[in-house]
Amino acid sequence: MAFDSNFEQRMTSALEEYRRSDSEMRSSAPGAAQAETPPEKKTSEKKEAVDGCVEISFDPEGNTANMILHKAHNGGRPITFQGVMAELARKGITTGIDELDIKDMVEGKVYDTPICIARAIPPKRGENGRISYHFEKQRVPKPKYDEFGIADFRELDLIVPIKKGEVIADITPPTPGEPGINIFGKAIKAEPGTMPNITVGKNTLMTADGKQIISACTGHIIYGTGCFNVEDTVTVKSDLDISVGNINFNGDVLIKGNVMEGFSIKAGRSVRIEGTVFNGSISAGGNIIINGGVLNSRIECEGDVSIGFCENSSIKAKGKVESAQFAFCTVFCYGELVAKGRTGVITGGNITCMKNVTAAVIGSEKYTFTEINIGDGSVTCARKREAEAELNCAKTAFAQANKNVEFLKMRKKRQGGNLTDVQSKQMKTETQNKVFYSVRCKELEELIAQLDADLKHRDDLCAMVSSTIYPGSHFCINYLSLDVTQVFNRSKVCVIDDEIQVVPL
Repeated sequence: MAFDSNFEQRMTSALEEYRRSDSEMRSSAPGAAQAETPPEKKTSEKKEAVDGCVEISFDPEGNTANMILHKAHNGGRPITFQGVMAELARKGITTGIDELDIKDMVEGKVYDTPICIARAIPPKRGENGRISYHFEKQRVPKPKYDEFGIADFRELDLIVPIKKGEVIADITPPTPGEPGINIFGKAIKAEPGTMPNITVGKNTLMTADGKQIISACTGHIIYGTGCFNVEDTVTVKSDLDISVGNINFNGDVLIKGNVMEGFSIKAGRSVRIEGTVFNGSISAGGNIIINGGVLNSRIECEGDVSIGFCENSSIKAKGKVESAQFAFCTVFCYGELVAKGRTGVITGGNITCMKNVTAAVIGSEKYTFTEINIGDGSVTCARKREAEAELNCAKTAFAQANKNVEFLKMRKKRQGGNLTDVQSKQMKTETQNKVFYSVRCKELEELIAQLDADLKHRDDLCAMVSSTIYPGSHFCINYLSLDVTQVFNRSKVCVIDDEIQVVPL
């Protein structure tokens, strides 16, 4: 057999092709690499254990902090509560931490879920200031009721009196608020409250400490233009009637209309009425001026009275009284009485005054009985005696107050320049008494001097009549009297040689 020299070559090539193909098949089979890997090489490629961890995030202002827990791998240690707290401390988070939520998340193994675990303590805004008023802004008429339940609509209590220094409102200032704390323990500034809008009205003022609004004078209080005002004069722009009611006020009163029937005015100072008083009552601590007339009314004051005309009324005054007409009136005054004008008339009634009477006409053509009493020595003497007695009491009180003040000054010196609270109050009281009685003594001395002058000139009193004195008129000057039985023109009724006589002017 002939040997094929190319066979060995072909077999060698086939074997190498087989080996190459088998090698490729082994390398592509699943798990081939692991099967062929030596045992010592497989152990060296085991995965590394990863511990659990926590991720903390927060906003720049430090208002909140969030947490995300991450799971451990390959047998690593899980995150613990202490680990989370340590991470918070490392980041400087110390305030507002919710430990309960952290424990729940850690123990419940809640991973890869964000949760807020710290919150800042927010600041508390300050309270706004406020004003507490002692008076009603809107005064509602409130008629008074008697014991039988009957309403008196003349007493409506619309005038609200107020004294100097009396508190109108209390002012509560705003508070600064309470600061907060962010999660890093730093303070968060609080917003303070706002001050209330305060408007000080007429004759009112704010105290030095800014805590009260008080009245700057004695008067009555009203609300208008957004604030309370104190007026020293009560002004009624219409008639004094059922819409206003009676007035009782310590200051001045101005009525721009009439005083209707049955209504009254009591004023601590002066009263001025532009219209007429119909069956009313007017009382004042000062002067009374009524531009219209007075009909069937009662007038009483501590000063002068001036009336347009007067009929069937009663008038009492400490000063002068004047009117164009006194018709059937009862008048008593310590000053002069004047029926003013060229036609000033006194007809009927009873006139008594401590000084002169001046009129154009006294009486009437119908011989109306008209009584004129001028001066009264007994009244003047009685007033002088009362004033002298009061002066003695005032001097005694002044001396006692002065003595007490000097004694307290000596005690203060002995006590090292200090007084107890009780002694200080007594010193204040006695000093006020000393000033009061000093002023009162001066006033009484002046009054006594004036009464002495009146007594010296009582015989000079007279009635001056520029036109006519009619029969029916009766004059009494001090203790002397005269009944007029004939008409006298332009005459003077006076005392001559202890007798009342009518002499020409």
